[in-house]
Amino acid sequence: MIPELSWAPQRAVFIRRTAINATITCAVLVALGALLSVLLGLTYLWVVPTAVLITAGFLFDDALRWRGSKYDRWHLQAGHLVYESGEGTAQVPLADIDRVFTRMGGRVVIELSSGQRIAMGNLPFPGKTAAAIDAARRGEIGG
Repeated sequence: MIPELSWAPQRAVFIRRTAINATITCAVLVALGALLSVLLGLTYLWVVPTAVLITAGFLFDDALRWRGSKYDRWHLQAGHLVYESGEGTAQVPLADIDRVFTRMGGRVVIELSSGQRIAMGNLPFPGKTAAAIDAARRGEIGG
């Protein structure tokens, strides 16, 4: 019998993604603030504190999202992709999965035949996860 395949979000992936997003966000905001200061003849003193404050808001939002998703679990079981969280359990039949692909930030996206998309976030090996789900969907491995 094939062992159950299981996935969960990892803090290291979340921290790496958050650090990258925060760095890019802050840099873009500083650049826009500097451009605005040049165009309007304003002082540069407001640029960095404003960029840092807005970036901190995004970081706070990311931290709240992590609190909501850190206990999520996904696994293949009896022909279904099963999702477990603090809010309950959901099952998606593998036959309803149209395609599986990866996105930036350790995310696997599952597209159902109905057009609905389900995201599995902060996974350490999104490519292997997508390949395993796709193989189970095609019947190449047991689930």
